Amino acid sequence: MKKSLYIFIFFISCLGSPGSLAAQTLNFRNYTVNNGLANSTVYYIHQDSKGFIWFATETGVNRYDGQNFQTFTMDDGLSDNEVLQIREDSKGRIWFLTLNGKLSYYLNNKFHNTENTAVLQKAFCKASFVSFFEDSKHRLWFSTNQREVVMIDGEDVEIFSSDRQYLTTSFIAENKRSEILILNRSNIYKYNNQNFTRLHSEHYPLSAKACFYDPKTKTLSFISKAGFVENNGENWVLKRKVPEEIMRNGISNFFFDNDKNTWINTVGNGVYIVSDSSNTASQHLLPGKYITHGLLDIDGNIWISTIGNGVYMLPELARKMQHYTVSNGLSDNSIYSLVKTPDERLVLGLKNGNLNIIKGNEILLKPLKNAESSYNPIKKLFYDQQNQSIWFASNNTLGEIKSDNKTIRYLRERDNLMYALKSFSISKSGKLAIALAAGVDILENKNAELIFESPNLSNPSLHFPSRAYTVFYDSAERLWFSNINGLQYQYRNKLTKLYQNDNQLKQRITDITELPDKTIACASYGFGVFILKDSKLVRTVTTKDGLGSNICKKVFYADGYLWVITGKGISKVSKDLKAIDNYHKENGLLSNEINDALTDKGSIYVASNGGLSIFGVHMKARKKKAIPLNLNYILINNEIIDLAEKTELNYRSNNLTVNFIGIDFNNPDQIIYEYRLKDDLPWTLTTNNTIEFGSLESGEYHLQIRAKGINSGWSKPILFDFVIKPPIWKTPWFIFLAIIILGPALFFLINTFYKRKRIKERERLLAKTKIIALEQQALQAMMNPHFIFNVMNSIQHFINTKDTVMANQLLTGFARLIRKNLEICNKSYISLEEELSYLSLYLALEKLRFGNKLKYVIDTDPEIDREETFIPSMLLQPFVENAIWHGIMPKETEGNIWIVIKQPEPNLLHICIEDDGIGIDNSYKLKTNDHISRGMELTQERINLLNKFDAPIQLDVQQVEKSGTRVTILIAI
Repeated sequence: MKKSLYIFIFFISCLGSPGSLAAQTLNFRNYTVNNGLANSTVYYIHQDSKGFIWFATETGVNRYDGQNFQTFTMDDGLSDNEVLQIREDSKGRIWFLTLNGKLSYYLNNKFHNTENTAVLQKAFCKASFVSFFEDSKHRLWFSTNQREVVMIDGEDVEIFSSDRQYLTTSFIAENKRSEILILNRSNIYKYNNQNFTRLHSEHYPLSAKACFYDPKTKTLSFISKAGFVENNGENWVLKRKVPEEIMRNGISNFFFDNDKNTWINTVGNGVYIVSDSSNTASQHLLPGKYITHGLLDIDGNIWISTIGNGVYMLPELARKMQHYTVSNGLSDNSIYSLVKTPDERLVLGLKNGNLNIIKGNEILLKPLKNAESSYNPIKKLFYDQQNQSIWFASNNTLGEIKSDNKTIRYLRERDNLMYALKSFSISKSGKLAIALAAGVDILENKNAELIFESPNLSNPSLHFPSRAYTVFYDSAERLWFSNINGLQYQYRNKLTKLYQNDNQLKQRITDITELPDKTIACASYGFGVFILKDSKLVRTVTTKDGLGSNICKKVFYADGYLWVITGKGISKVSKDLKAIDNYHKENGLLSNEINDALTDKGSIYVASNGGLSIFGVHMKARKKKAIPLNLNYILINNEIIDLAEKTELNYRSNNLTVNFIGIDFNNPDQIIYEYRLKDDLPWTLTTNNTIEFGSLESGEYHLQIRAKGINSGWSKPILFDFVIKPPIWKTPWFIFLAIIILGPALFFLINTFYKRKRIKERERLLAKTKIIALEQQALQAMMNPHFIFNVMNSIQHFINTKDTVMANQLLTGFARLIRKNLEICNKSYISLEEELSYLSLYLALEKLRFGNKLKYVIDTDPEIDREETFIPSMLLQPFVENAIWHGIMPKETEGNIWIVIKQPEPNLLHICIEDDGIGIDNSYKLKTNDHISRGMELTQERINLLNKFDAPIQLDVQQVEKSGTRVTILIAI
């Protein structure tokens, strides 16, 4: 290992090959048919007033809410499946400009088309629609590619047509004087009182798609052959030129982002970004892609549609992030650690055991592999200001690259044993603490020989046994560490076990840091961040406070923020621990698997399994406004209701299903909702966007639902007021009539009820008396003469054969059985211990009589309290007797009886009596007379009577395969 590591020379040495640094990438999301798009060829993107994003494709349209793509086609009411453009008017109607010249719009979950709406029939054209505009008078203007312009004013439709070119493929807008302007490649016209007046201009748009209109400022601009042109009210002014490389490509559209950059989309060569103060493209994105349209949504996200590649989405924060990956020159995308040196070199520790050093426009590759393992990532780098050296740690290596740039020292175990390194920390005075799988060790001088000793009794003061997770020296040189026991610290040879005073501190702690006010912050694995003041836990920051995840891997303080690396990205926590910004893959990072981070000169560098990301420390991830929340539909007894009507429901319509959606395109999977049915009820939290209310009581309800994104506040609640009318018998007038009319009848019914109850009580007492009588009969029948006669014959046989031992045993057992029978014959219930004792005596006698022909086993669950568990007396003996006489005795070979007693539930006893005799079915076939076992008959009658008044007893008798019988008894106790 030492030999292989010596090949490393410090980052300013000549080893390693520098690679050119490619332009940093932007982290686009790509949506295709695999995600739900109707088609990968998308012509247009539109965001409606409710926040939904619409996509116009050649096989229908999609409405996207951040989680699901809803597809609409001609089957749903579209006038054509090939939609070229989607726009919205001031009434909330979503208009679809189609290829076949038939307009349609979507309003209140319904499509209106030429088949069901008269005004759309009047507006039919035999050409494709190419543009849409709503003027200040709320007239709707549509331009076609066949010298026609359609104007819809309420229910009136006017179609302007011309043989000349000025109405062909035009862009329609309104100037600041509310005059309608019509622009195309060679003309600019003003519409006034049914007349079109041509305006003089030196510049004309390249096409209708090369125009942009800002409805807020009524500013119209376009790209001409000369460059950007803007209308200032009277004249068309050339603002600046457009780079030639852009002009060579067909321009599909352009728009401005929140930083006043111009995004120019081209057909065939991607997207160009031109700053407001430059005539050159600052960035070229998605090269080679055929771009059809681009959009800036209300949250600042960029949406780009393409031909054949679906839709690309760039989150607002992602635009402000730089990324380095393998495509930019890195050796590996998985970066486990990083550190920055005073000479502005950024050193990256890679998963593959190498280092990358970024300096200016170069990336250096530095091998630092452990030859004994192909996986040994550099998981921690530390720049030592005192020694001007770099410390590096992997799974089983800790080393220091000295300031002479050539000498490397390595930590080793005294006996050269392998060690598993978890973490290390260096104090201001030069102590080195290491966290190992075997515990924590302290080296008093980091500049002395780096040798430690595996745990033993010779160095107890320097070693804290038990598997350790992390170590940290604070400014007071207290050594904080966490192991399998919990959080502890050592100060002046005194160990303080904080976990003994707070159970939360027993959790696994993965990293520790110190804040400027001497507060200690601990990252826990699954429980958020623990904040300690004066060695006491004073606060826990979790997902409830806005943290991205409770699984925290690293924590550090820099630039006025507490930074927490979690299982879902990295969180930036304000000084007061109240405001939290979360950065993750959904809003621009390359991966949610973050391994390390550092800040430097206002930027944060984030190392992940997807590469390196860089962005501003003060960049806000938290949205200033709440996310849009929309009520999709409400089902009453599984039928959709019209939300526009005041909802009054009868008492049978009291099952509601409410579906809604909060829209957050950056973090669609981290939206939470709260709802309540009345103002005085507490809010109920849920992550589902569907709520079901079953069997609601009659009354007035004021349903409120609100949503919250991970980086936003609560939205304004959506409201749904409804009333469930009570049934007629709960109305006041019905109750009044019922009291007057039904009072006497009710008195008669109550009197009759109690009479019947008294009669049933007498019947119950009679039945219980009968049960006692039947019990006595059953007991006498069980101890039947047949059994007594056989026992006496057996005793006589043993006496005649002078086998006095067996005779005495049989006689003694028989006497005990008779005495036991007399003891319990007057009891309805006996303990399980007494029943098994009686049954054992009976089986022992039968065993003495039949010898090896009969074998039996009684197995009772040891968890059963036999003394405190009571069952009906002598319940089991008749079934065992039947098993012997009708199952085993007819066999020519020996037989077995198994009695198993279990308690599967606290109040249920399960008894199974099973034999391997001839079986109950065969036994019935062998019967030569109509004899019925009186003992079994009485037992069954006794069970039937007990089931009427006491805890139920279930009985099941069945043959086991070809031979044998199983009797199952379930007794509620």
